[in-house]
Amino acid sequence: MNHHANRTLFVWWLFAGLICLLTGCPTSSEWDRQWELIHGALSRGQLQEAKDLLHRLLPSVREQGPTDERYALVIFQLGEVARLEGQESQAEAYYWEALPLLAQSMGPEHLRMADPLAALASLYDQRGQMEMARPLLKRALAIREKSWGLSDPQLLPTLQNYHALLLAGDHQEEAIEIAGRIERILKRSS
Repeated sequence: MNHHANRTLFVWWLFAGLICLLTGCPTSSEWDRQWELIHGALSRGQLQEAKDLLHRLLPSVREQGPTDERYALVIFQLGEVARLEGQESQAEAYYWEALPLLAQSMGPEHLRMADPLAALASLYDQRGQMEMARPLLKRALAIREKSWGLSDPQLLPTLQNYHALLLAGDHQEEAIEIAGRIERILKRSS
């Protein structure tokens, strides 16, 4: 290869590297690798390892600011780990922290917004705080309905949980309506 070809190749690689650096290519691939490691640790029940990996990721995603969805995802996942460890108060704090981050990075109607809402509702339900749980789960349900449609079988767990909250809170009329929806979805999906 001649000198001009070497120089052209070098400039091309330098330019490609600069583009990747500016657009986040290395960060994305490193992020994907770290995220896979975290989920692998969680699937093996290695909560401490997952938590350590999440805490190592946190400074770099926090540095990107609240509009980077990865920041919200790390915070939410820390909440999930805390919940699995039985640290309900810590999980609650992480879920509340994740909500505005998800809204800023993905939008308030994004499907991922439903996850911390439903998780918070579950925590409040377990504590017997139905009045706190019900509006959170109702909002999670509305977001999932908007994404999946009103009769998607994926809605069943959320609908069933919401139905139970309605019954426990003596909201019979809405509970009957939700029970009808559950029945119709079950009939269509069988």
